[in-house]
Amino acid sequence: MPEPEQKAFQKRQVAYKIRVSDILNKNLEKEDLSGNIRLSNTNVSRVNIIATVIYNSEEFNYSSAVVDDGTGNIQLRSFENNSYFSKAAVGDAVLVIGKIREFNGEKYILPEIFKKMNNVQWVDVRRLELKGSGVIGDNTISIDKNPAGDIKNDDLFSLIKKLDNGDGSSFDEIIKGYGSADAEKMLNTLLENGDIFEIKPGRLKVLE
Repeated sequence: MPEPEQKAFQKRQVAYKIRVSDILNKNLEKEDLSGNIRLSNTNVSRVNIIATVIYNSEEFNYSSAVVDDGTGNIQLRSFENNSYFSKAAVGDAVLVIGKIREFNGEKYILPEIFKKMNNVQWVDVRRLELKGSGVIGDNTISIDKNPAGDIKNDDLFSLIKKLDNGDGSSFDEIIKGYGSADAEKMLNTLLENGDIFEIKPGRLKVLE
């Protein structure tokens, strides 16, 4: 069953950057409707993955897709919109943020964000980012769901692009250049929504 939408000011759990293989190879510890896996002494229930779509299907009352990040593949399911995954075709790279679920012994992800990316090389970037590590938080611990305004976001996007010489923009330089006390919170919100990406610790890129 679909989960009720979170209230506007409810704190979100961290969405951890993780390999699909780690989800598949760990037992899901269930608590009511939620569940988590244990990785590197961290309880992980909400994940952030970048992968390639290898299957896409629309059924009568739900839609599903299968994505592969090079370490394994996992199904995505949406029970609220039977065309939820139609924005991406087989072969496209996508950013997925969502919760781990299990039904009849099969793990899947219930997505909150499903975003097509314009370059499949992001899959390789994420694979390299996670190389040799167990799990990485996405710098979105306990942030509000209330997003920054679109106009402010556009200004921040422009600044990030301006400061990017190819290897991402420095988090500190963005904060300093934007000159607003809200800059850090806005960056965290954009990371949470999948609009920008931490290419390596402390350096950000706009997803386009």
